[in-house]
Amino acid sequence: MTQTASISSLEQMKERIKVRWGDEPRWSLERRLLAAEQIFEKDWPRLERTPLKKRKLDEIPVWTGDGRLTAPARPTVRKDEPYAAWLTFADHDVKVWEVGAALQDNGVIAAPLASVLTHPLVQTHLGHLIADDSDKISALTAALWEGGMFLYVPDGFAEPVSLFIEHQATHLARGVFIRNLVWAGRGARVVVSERLTTEEGGEKALLTENTEIFVQEDAEVEYGAIQLCSLPAHSFLRRYGRVGARGKLLWNVGEFGAQLAVAEQVTHLSEPGASSNSITVFFGSRQQHQDYTAKSLHHAPHTQSNMVARGVMKDKARSIFTGVTHIESGAKGSDGRQREQTLMLSDEARADAIPSLIIDERDVYAAHAASAGPVDKSWVFYLMSRGLSESEAVRLIVHGFLAPVIDSIPRPLLRDAVWDAVERKIRE
Repeated sequence: MTQTASISSLEQMKERIKVRWGDEPRWSLERRLLAAEQIFEKDWPRLERTPLKKRKLDEIPVWTGDGRLTAPARPTVRKDEPYAAWLTFADHDVKVWEVGAALQDNGVIAAPLASVLTHPLVQTHLGHLIADDSDKISALTAALWEGGMFLYVPDGFAEPVSLFIEHQATHLARGVFIRNLVWAGRGARVVVSERLTTEEGGEKALLTENTEIFVQEDAEVEYGAIQLCSLPAHSFLRRYGRVGARGKLLWNVGEFGAQLAVAEQVTHLSEPGASSNSITVFFGSRQQHQDYTAKSLHHAPHTQSNMVARGVMKDKARSIFTGVTHIESGAKGSDGRQREQTLMLSDEARADAIPSLIIDERDVYAAHAASAGPVDKSWVFYLMSRGLSESEAVRLIVHGFLAPVIDSIPRPLLRDAVWDAVERKIRE
């Protein structure tokens, strides 16, 4: 048996969990222990075009000392941004936790997940959309999570609720495991902006995140996230949502970092009138490998989904983007669309776009489009003939390619962060 999580036996891992989280509620500790068993029984995720065995993920030690580092946080929140709550974690430790009084006075909870394990919704809905035992990644996250937040907005709270959350991993961290749970009550309006970073100069690290979002009827959740991990990192990010009647779930995701980046986004449109809109921007360089999956599952009539993905690959980077729209039997009047486009800046870069429509109902509309190709040399020649250098011409083409998608991201903080990441990638 390989040494998973630097623990040579299940008994040792369970003992470490009991010592580390022995003061948690009984239900939470028992779930950790059950998940620990699955770590040794389950395999890594099976990704058709991203084999994981050769990456030796089992050799990454996830324990670092006592796991409670005191690295200084570097909050990147711009105070002119209208966020009512802030959370910053540094190697799992909470460094910033601020919640506006108006939210607290009206029953809104924005808190580290570990601090609210007695809340009934946490006990009943944590792991409801993402099973603890689906594979080794899920089991590791379920057994060893520390960082992450719980956002609860009660029914009928009319004021918009906004939260900025940041996860910072120092070069000392080798395993970072995050769980987020968002509950938007009936008629709520919620904005979450998330940033994930790791310091340069560290060794190979494993970063995982399971985010579950529940959107009740007539509610709207806008979830934005940007991943900027350093290249030694291997990230596995899963974000699942369930949308009720006439609810809306908006995804705005930027993927730029990590040597290996695997991300999965799944939206369950569970009741009539539910809708989702997904924007993904990615940029790979050097020898990065990026594997993204986005799924829109139409379970009910008159549901709508739209996913747009645009990426740029340079050097020897590779991307795989798999889009799935599934309209189930009985989901009459539903509308599902997807478009994936990738621009390649070098002959050695590779991009695969794999759109898929699964239609089990006749009275629906569904469409997809996918393309991947190099920069048109005639464009570069034209711009250079107007006085630009080759690098300036390529930069302008990349901006023109990505602008329609990035500029549609509504939050300035996230939109600016995505543009900054694009600029850094171009200059590499």
